[in-house]
Amino acid sequence: ETERWQRLAQNPLRPLQNRAVTGQYAPGSTYKAVVAAAALAEGAADPKRKIYCPGSFSHGGRAYHCWNRSGHGHVNLVEALARSCDVFFYQLGLELGIDRLAKYARSFGFGEPTGSQITGEKPGLVPTREWKQRARNQRWQPGETISAAIGQGFNLATPLQLAVLYASLANGGNRVQPRLVMGLESWDGELLQSAEPVMEPIAAVDEEILSLLKQALVEARARIPCSARPKSGLSGAAS
Repeated sequence: ETERWQRLAQNPLRPLQNRAVTGQYAPGSTYKAVVAAAALAEGAADPKRKIYCPGSFSHGGRAYHCWNRSGHGHVNLVEALARSCDVFFYQLGLELGIDRLAKYARSFGFGEPTGSQITGEKPGLVPTREWKQRARNQRWQPGETISAAIGQGFNLATPLQLAVLYASLANGGNRVQPRLVMGLESWDGELLQSAEPVMEPIAAVDEEILSLLKQALVEARARIPCSARPKSGLSGAAS
């Protein structure tokens, strides 16, 4: 048994790690829902605004590519979510700035544990200008905002945080605290203790915007076949 434990503990794939709460990853295109919510709340986008995607986005002498190098043409918010258009969100991210993106990311629960009470839960990372100056003694660069707008760059999130994000959108804007059990019962089925859901309204985004975003995500899911979706959330790249 000791030998088996040693093999598991030393396995480079770390099979004993609870990745749902301790794995911190770039959220990729799943983060675009946060950017969309921020843009709607701040007036940077509305359902009718269209942005042209030629397949890349130029800024500061660099080309930030869309996952679709051929481009998506003129797309609105729903179409950009449906097709996971990177250029659309590059533009929104640059207009909003990293600190405003961070404000909305935190309102959806990023950057802190979800409160699941699972041992070892990590907070992830929501980058800001102040964070980079403090952590790296460097100024924030606009190109880093472009990458952050599609969930890349310094962004880090746990799988459970992403589940909380989309649960919040699905239930109309209430951030849910994950729970492990719904109640405790005695051996003969008597309810000894119930665990009521703990929910906190997302104050940064109003009900109308959340309803619109939910509708957009539902339409996005229905409009595009699986074969046409990006193969990976790691979609944008600078060259």
